[in-house]
Amino acid sequence: MTRRNHARLAQPRLWRRMLTALVVVTMLLATAGCGLLGGSSDEAESTPAGPVEKPKIKVGIIPSTDVAPLFIAQQQGIFKKHGLEVELVPLGGGGAAMTSLLGGDVDLTFASYPLLVQAVQKGKGKVNIKVVADASAAQPDVAAVVVKSDSPLRNPEDLAGKRIGVSSTGSMADLAVLAGMKAAKADTSGLQWKVMKFPDMLPKLQSGELDAAFLVEPFITVAQAQLGVWTVFQPLVGRLDGIGLTGYLALDKTTTAYPKTMAAYQRAVVEANRAAATPAGQDAIRSALIEKAKVKPEIAPVLHLPTYPLTTDPTRLQRVPDLMREFGLIKQPFDMRPMIFNNKS
Repeated sequence: MTRRNHARLAQPRLWRRMLTALVVVTMLLATAGCGLLGGSSDEAESTPAGPVEKPKIKVGIIPSTDVAPLFIAQQQGIFKKHGLEVELVPLGGGGAAMTSLLGGDVDLTFASYPLLVQAVQKGKGKVNIKVVADASAAQPDVAAVVVKSDSPLRNPEDLAGKRIGVSSTGSMADLAVLAGMKAAKADTSGLQWKVMKFPDMLPKLQSGELDAAFLVEPFITVAQAQLGVWTVFQPLVGRLDGIGLTGYLALDKTTTAYPKTMAAYQRAVVEANRAAATPAGQDAIRSALIEKAKVKPEIAPVLHLPTYPLTTDPTRLQRVPDLMREFGLIKQPFDMRPMIFNNKS
């Protein structure tokens, strides 16, 4: 057989192999779905397997920019679309949020991840909590350590031994302050934490009962407008940029008893977070904050908003307990992966 004839016979076999490979690749892509493009298929695109077990649920919130997508979900019928009737229950701070969750006053609560880690470790196996959905991730401008405008405190090292207002201790508030001061090589050993609600920090700064305060939006912009505060430093930069801040938590027994309800809530949050990333969504958030968080209309347009994640990324969340252990807030390693609710409904 000539070389030319052999090549002609080989061509059909080559085409068959290429076609087979193409079919295999297509099947793999179909199986993987959107997961190859960021893993959103698990949380955003899965469909419910029948009606939810508990249509009416209560969610504890701290009115702030972090929970603003929930306001969109209510206003635009996103919760209803997913078979839910959600009551948003305002709470005073992180401690109150965890107390309400553990006490059964709410089905889910908004809370910072350090509070989750500490609650589980202190519970020694008796407290099991799941992250049903991620609420927010850090951006540089969404938190600040501030002092009143005429304060002599101007740099992180000036805060050594001072009274600093935080919404709760053992949370992202004091953790962020510690990390920021360490980055500036400032002494953190004598810091005095003063726990109070964000709105109460402004008059305490003004009266001198606080030397500084850790604020998040919208309270940063409010403080700048009302008091002309000085920003000593922004703590959510550098190594803390993009770290997981807050999530929506539920007791493990709740996710076990109502898996379809929790999966529906998760999908609704992802849809609301996706909407919040659009220009129209940003406008909707600012309008909602005027109504729900009592933000003044002239302040709303200049608020800095956090990142609203579309997936609950274990790598991003794991940065939190690793940082907590570094600063002595916890003594033992902590794995965030078992804490994440696995949506299979």
